Amino acid sequence: MVLVLILAATPAGARIGVLISGLFLAVTCFVRAPALFRALLMCFAVMPLGIASAAVLFPEIIGFRARLYFLCTWGFTREVKRRAYGFDRVALVQLIAATAIFTASSAGVEIISGVGVWMFARLLALGIAILALAEIVTACHIFLTALMGLTAPALMQSPYLSTSVNEFWNKRWNPAVSMLFRSFCFKPLARHGVLKAMFVAFFVSGIAHALLVFTAIGTWGYSLANGAFFCVQPVFIIIEHRMKIRLWRPVTRRIWTISVLAITSPLFTAPVLHVVERSWGKSGNAMLPNLLPVTVFAISFVVFIVVFFSLASLASCPEQRPSHTTPQAKLAS
Repeated sequence: MVLVLILAATPAGARIGVLISGLFLAVTCFVRAPALFRALLMCFAVMPLGIASAAVLFPEIIGFRARLYFLCTWGFTREVKRRAYGFDRVALVQLIAATAIFTASSAGVEIISGVGVWMFARLLALGIAILALAEIVTACHIFLTALMGLTAPALMQSPYLSTSVNEFWNKRWNPAVSMLFRSFCFKPLARHGVLKAMFVAFFVSGIAHALLVFTAIGTWGYSLANGAFFCVQPVFIIIEHRMKIRLWRPVTRRIWTISVLAITSPLFTAPVLHVVERSWGKSGNAMLPNLLPVTVFAISFVVFIVVFFSLASLASCPEQRPSHTTPQAKLAS
């Protein structure tokens, strides 16, 4: 990361940074480490690649702080600004509640048998744990940025409140990645057909996730299942559009969204469960030996990511927003 930041100071160095960070990304495939750690290492390795690529694609952005602001605002499509310092009690309560739900659902994954039909209940518990983890990200970000006196783009936006599958993927689940796929994959292809562009965007996302799982465990069965989870999502987006669910009551729309995610979630949760088991050992009825390290690690990882992003946003935050319009126009076009 430090090396790429130094190299990205010049256009020629940024190109070298892309090559170096790309090689580091490939090296993660050969690291001898537990499956989950290897997958997370690859996720982290994408960060310097993104920094170097941004410097190459948008050379008109000059200066470390301006480039950091570009990254923290997702290509000037969002805003980072200062506000009054505060203590968000609601966010703190949400954080505590989400942590309790995550711990309880993780316990369910541990104690529920993985044999026969019980396997579906176990995978459902893992799906609830993942949504709770997303809520931890949401609440932690709101609480921490309030303490810092900062307004910054959300890393998650309470995905469980989604009123459609389309809203889940476009607004609430990992908005930064959604913006990247929308800007660099969906919009360039939308001129050839919106449906085609949507399927291609989800297909590319499926390939990326399949490769990530393959990097972690080295088997194609679970990897392809994980990729298939993303490839089937456009089908349900089309279905809900034709059913005109925007006219439904909000509660009914949320039930629809959660039902779709629950039905398709085994394609995603089964590979995730396999990755976790490969990292900490297969679980049995002894709950605490495996539950405690997984829970502590997951929450610590979330807090680290939120703190890292919040501090980066704070470091890049100007008194007034920089007037960089060209990159924003490129992303919005």
